[in-house]
Amino acid sequence: MDPTIIIILRVIHIVAGAIWLGGAVTVAFFLLPTVKATGPVGGQFIGALVQRTHLPEWLLALGVVNIIAGLILYWDLYVGVPWDTFGPPGVYAIGGVLAVLVVVFGFAIARPTADRLAGLGKAIQAQGSPPTPAQAADREALLARLTGVVSLNAILLIITGALMAIGRYA
Repeated sequence: MDPTIIIILRVIHIVAGAIWLGGAVTVAFFLLPTVKATGPVGGQFIGALVQRTHLPEWLLALGVVNIIAGLILYWDLYVGVPWDTFGPPGVYAIGGVLAVLVVVFGFAIARPTADRLAGLGKAIQAQGSPPTPAQAADREALLARLTGVVSLNAILLIITGALMAIGRYA
């Protein structure tokens, strides 16, 4: 492959990965715990954040772009190279599989849960009164599910980033 294309793909892969990882860590370890601690106001905040910035979609899009660039780079560098689990091909492959899992969890669990949480926050705000006990229970359940999957994704992305950082030295 043309070296210029490889450089462009590496820049896309590294920048998209850095933003994706940073976003996941920020949401998992800073935003969601704050939302949970601030009760209904936090629900309104996360609802507005999701509706106005489309953060979950942006993070998923960065993940998809990152994986596509990574697959192209992997294909160019390692297809036909003998498999070595503890060498660069294996280390990069393990990181890639973890990244794919994060995107799958994002599409299958995190995004629908965030959408439901945003809708609930909007409904609570529209009713102009504090949440009913059922709404409060739903909010807590949705936040727990979202926090769990986003935290898992952040941890998997930290591991992925570490594997990508050390892959060439393996």
